[in-house]
Amino acid sequence: MVRQIVIPESTSLTLKLPREFVGQEVEVIAFAVEKEKKLRASYSWKSALKFFNKHAVSLKNYRFDREEANAR
Repeated sequence: MVRQIVIPESTSLTLKLPREFVGQEVEVIAFAVEKEKKLRASYSWKSALKFFNKHAVSLKNYRFDREEANAR
């Protein structure tokens, strides 16, 4: 699969396909990317790590009590 987001400068666009696509049936779909989706795609693992570290909870002194968990 090949996925590429481009900003066309005219109404014509040329695609360069991988060699293994030659001789195969290929589907080409073009649609405008919504700004919201474009912003979400720009997130990186660093921004995700920053988010989760900000909301992290320390379990350093936590002790699981099996009896309490199974009490009815």
